[in-house]
Parts: sequence; C-alpha cells; structure tokens
Amino acid sequence: MRQPFSLYIHIPYCISKCPYCDFNSHVVPEIPEKQYTESLLRELDHYDLQEGWRNRAVQSIFFGGGTPSTFKAASIGNILARVAATFPVAAECEITLEANPGTVDREYFFGYRDAGVNRISVGVQSFQPRLLKFLGRAHSADEASKALDVVRKAGFDNFSFDLIYANPGQSLNELAADLDAALAFQPPHLSAYNLTFEEGTPFGYEYRSGRMKPLTEDDEIAMAELIERKLNEAGLHRYEISNYARPGRHSRHNVNYWRAGDYLGLGAGAHSYRNMGAKGVPGRRWSNEKNPGCYMERIESTSEAVADREDIDCIKAAGEFMFLGLRMTEGISIAAFHSRFEKTPAELFPRIAVWIEAMLMEEKNGFLRLTRSGLLVANSIFVEFI
Repeated sequence: MRQPFSLYIHIPYCISKCPYCDFNSHVVPEIPEKQYTESLLRELDHYDLQEGWRNRAVQSIFFGGGTPSTFKAASIGNILARVAATFPVAAECEITLEANPGTVDREYFFGYRDAGVNRISVGVQSFQPRLLKFLGRAHSADEASKALDVVRKAGFDNFSFDLIYANPGQSLNELAADLDAALAFQPPHLSAYNLTFEEGTPFGYEYRSGRMKPLTEDDEIAMAELIERKLNEAGLHRYEISNYARPGRHSRHNVNYWRAGDYLGLGAGAHSYRNMGAKGVPGRRWSNEKNPGCYMERIESTSEAVADREDIDCIKAAGEFMFLGLRMTEGISIAAFHSRFEKTPAELFPRIAVWIEAMLMEEKNGFLRLTRSGLLVANSIFVEFI
C-alpha cells in the first residue's frame, strides 16, 4: 500500500507585512483571488498525472500564507472539492486554514466550516496592545479575542493560535498575562515561538545595526520555562519545541514534516518533498516560483512552476531526519531510522554518545530524544546534523 502524504497550499497575500516576517507573503492593491485560485486548481491537475502522487491518499491539508483567510469560503471550497476529485482523502483528514484576527469575518468562517475546513490556526501573537504595536500586527487585542470567539461559534472545536515571546523589553509579567488570556479560551493547541531576527526583514536590519537588542539567554530560558509550566498545568502538553496540545490535538500536518514524511506544496513559493526509496538518492525536494505573478504566468503556460530541485543524498537525508525528529519531545524511532538508512543514528553520528554522556540526549523505549536540558540548547545540537 502506498504511503499517504500531506498537502500544503500557499496563499501568499496579506493586508500588511509584519516587520519580523520572512515568509513568502505579499501586499498588493487588489488580491487576484479568482486568477490565483484557478492557478492552484491547474497545478493540482498537473500532479494528478504524476506517478509519484496519483492515487495516493491525502492525510492532511494545510492552507498557509500569507493570510489564507483573505480568500472567500467559496474559493477554499472549490480547492478542497478539486482535491477530493483528484486524490483519495483520508476519512480523518485534518484540514487547517491559517487566519489573522484582522481578517476574521463571521460569515467566512461558517463558510470555511461548510467547505470542509475542520481546523483553524489564528495568528494572535499577543493580547498586549504594546506588543501588538511593536510586532506590527494589523489587529487589536480586542479583535484577537473576538476572532477566537467567532472561530468557536462557527463550530471549530479544533483550533490553535500562536503567541510570540522574548520580544525586546518584554517582561515575565507580560508573558504571564498573555498566557492567562490565551488559556481563557481553552485552546486545544497553542504554538509559542520566540522572536527571531531574520535576514532581509526590518527587524533583522534593526538587530544587525545594533538598534534592537534581544533579551538575554537567561531571560529567554525563564520565559520558555514559564510557558511550559503554565501550559502543562492547563492540560496542554509539549510535543514539539514550540508546540503544545491536549491529547489527540497535535498538528498532524506538522508532525508529518517532523517525521520526514512526503508532502506536496501548491502555490507561489511552496515546497515539496518525496521519499524516493533509492539507496543513492533517498529523497527529492523542489520549490515553486516565489513571485505570485510569475507563478501564475508559469502555471498558465506549462501547468507547473518549479523553480528549484534538489536530490538529497543519504547523509543529508539522515541529518534532516535527525534534526526534524528531535524537534519532537518523543524524539525519533531508532527502528524507523534504521529501516530507512540501514544504520543506527549513533553509527552515522558518533557525537550522539557525547550528548548522551552530557545528559542532553537520552535513549528510551526505542526512541532517541532530547532531554529537557537538550531542548534548551536544541539549535546548537541541530547544526551538527546539517
């Protein structure tokens, strides 16, 4: 039986660009919703003809961006209907749509639910007016709260939202207030990301010029510990470095990424990955044209818009399997690793013995995982697998 895969659909349009964001997102005078939707449908038809994808079941669908909630429910419904006509869709398929509070419209969300979306992820980031202004968010704290109310009233019992912490000047009390406000909505899932200063963003420029000072490492650790403690007490358990969920409410789509599963990306700048099963080239990755206009032109003329392709050799594939899987608190299955690469992790990466000795990593019940101490320094470990 052929393995199922995850489907990612990128909608790159936003009503404004946040100064920390390095995602492929674009602000335009008028969003070409009809033309872009037609391009997605044509690209989907193209992959229906590809042997590597046809007749394989879709286990999760994720509309990411940008801001997918800028598109009407009818457009989202048309895309989902075409997916269902193209691929077998698993009975328990998780279908997520990202939304920003400033674009939440009550009627849209009832429409998304009717179209088949069964999970909403809301980019709240903070409930503090000062921090929302600092982060360049287009919504207010009141709009964030109203958006979450709308999501629940529209019938979404499976929803998530994001918080950003470790903002310059942020206090533990402000973070605690954000967590308390978040938990009042009893979310099934919550993502907490520490602010990063990405190259090519306004925040990245301010950081590199010395005008924006990050929090100290000790302050970041204190915040991470506060998040884990408060969320655990509320029944949200950490299953990945930045993600917490109630039992059975983890993001199945993202777990597929972290377990190095196959995924197909549609839309401007979307990435795809397929395990090839070959010994010399176990994996293949490709990505689409990033500019939405160029993407639509390419789709119009050739039905595909691939800009880059990369064959992944065994060592690189094994390294990616490690640093992706170690993001999860359960770690990686040693048996699954051996099945794919015909060696154990320790045989391919001898430094694992050093990390185990330093109590940054542990082997338990057939899994290799980071300890609590290891999770705090995860990035310094991950770079050893790249």
